[in-house]
Amino acid sequence: MWNASIKPLVYLLSLAVAAAFFSGCEIDQKETQAEDGFLKLFNHPEETLAFYPEGLLELDGDGYLFLSAVKDELAEIEYPSSYITRCNAQGQVEWSMAYDWFAPVGDLFRLNGQVGFVAMDEQFRVSAILIDPSNGSITATHDLEMTMPLAAGTDSNGNLLVLGYDFDSRSSWISKFNGSFSPERSVLLPVNTDLVEVEIQRHMNKMGQEHPFYIGQYSTGSTTGYYVSCYYNYTLRTIFLDQSSLAASGDIFYYQTGEAISSIVHKNASYFGLTSYYEGNNYILPYIELNLNESRNIRDLPAEPLYELSYKAPVATAQLSGATEDYTLFASQTNASELVIYQYAASSDSLISTHYRGFDEQVRVSQLLPTEDGGAMILGGIHILGKYRRPFLLKFPPETFAPKAED
Repeated sequence: MWNASIKPLVYLLSLAVAAAFFSGCEIDQKETQAEDGFLKLFNHPEETLAFYPEGLLELDGDGYLFLSAVKDELAEIEYPSSYITRCNAQGQVEWSMAYDWFAPVGDLFRLNGQVGFVAMDEQFRVSAILIDPSNGSITATHDLEMTMPLAAGTDSNGNLLVLGYDFDSRSSWISKFNGSFSPERSVLLPVNTDLVEVEIQRHMNKMGQEHPFYIGQYSTGSTTGYYVSCYYNYTLRTIFLDQSSLAASGDIFYYQTGEAISSIVHKNASYFGLTSYYEGNNYILPYIELNLNESRNIRDLPAEPLYELSYKAPVATAQLSGATEDYTLFASQTNASELVIYQYAASSDSLISTHYRGFDEQVRVSQLLPTEDGGAMILGGIHILGKYRRPFLLKFPPETFAPKAED
């Protein structure tokens, strides 16, 4: 059972507030309308639990579902279990449910009035789990005949894309399933070393560096395909795949596992926006044309440094449709315990605005979701009292991103 508290666009979370939060008291009981924005913090009475937010879904203007991976320091199983919470449009908890499925990944997805997520059982076998969004009960499970899930998502045709890892062949494993969860195509990308296996286990059991594994779709007009961040040929890479065959056409490679493209978003034609980290710094390329058939070194891309971001900062991206202009948003966290959103024009590298929200505790961005009212929602994690990992939702109203009137 959650204990949650709500405030209208809170800018600072103090230790005094955190103490009230843990005592089970409401923090500022003033109610706000959804269009005003809110910050919603979620507590759990079990201090042995650590919550790692994974995915967020809006339910047609009728609230939100978010997925967490929950690590129990007393559990015999080393991998985190799955936990889903439903909130109404104002961020108030309606129900929450724990599931005996482990290492959940990727976006929550819709299918015929149900909501699904991807996780594994105790034998590392990956399944798609479908739930009734009205109460959280499981309605079906589908064995995907893969192992070790690292990322998942859906494409514009309703196909499910899953990235896993196969220990037997030492390969990254990418599979596509149709709406009935029948396999359409599968490919193994050889890693050619067993050195990454410890990294993968530590990533999945939340005991080490969390790497930016992801999978998504792009369409240039003439070509439609997928991009995936995974291990391939000794290093972590962002790889471009053919939509039908899943054959690799090109990639952006890094040095082993210490460098990565932390986020990527397709903008238009052959143009993408991306963020990265290497040499101890974070970088951004808000608008760059990529040749999807060539292999490039991450350091050859003309990126701008983001010195204010935390070390190897996770970044969440989204495309936002405004009333008069479309935008690309990049959300992350700074060294000063702030959430930051960089708002760029969708069709150029023009920075429109930078939005900050400050906290007294360490925060981490997990997902950025455009909302149906024209605003945006951040799902993230916060270290209450510097120790307890708990999820939060931060809602930005539409006017946050509206063009500012000139003087």
